[in-house]
Amino acid sequence: MLKTTPAGFWTNYQNGSIESKINDQGPWGGNSEFHWKSNSANVFSTKEILDFAIKNGYQLTDSLVYKRKSIKPFTNYNDKDYSYRLLETFLNKADFTENYVFVFKTGWIAVEPGNERETNKNGFVIINLNRKEFTVYHLWGE
Repeated sequence: MLKTTPAGFWTNYQNGSIESKINDQGPWGGNSEFHWKSNSANVFSTKEILDFAIKNGYQLTDSLVYKRKSIKPFTNYNDKDYSYRLLETFLNKADFTENYVFVFKTGWIAVEPGNERETNKNGFVIINLNRKEFTVYHLWGE
């Protein structure tokens, strides 16, 4: 299911709890990043979030537990997989500690700039272990 604004449907998910939104779209690509936060634990249900993503056209392809700066032991990705690079870059820049990570095919592709590598696994949902906050990251184009 192709959307006119990549990942735009996420603004409809518990929009009162959205702490920040970045939606940078251009003619050759862009990225969306949304962050939800609550003061209480267990507010965000993993099942509910995954069901919402799937209902809106995301296809779950992988899941893992991420511990700070250590992704390789938890996934079958390798350095040649562009999806791995996208996820590694995002997790490191956001300074995540320990979280559940879900990887999705989104109906869009991401192409590494200046390279032929591409991936259709370019949507990520990161939920912290106490379920007080979560982030969606989607990169598309070049």
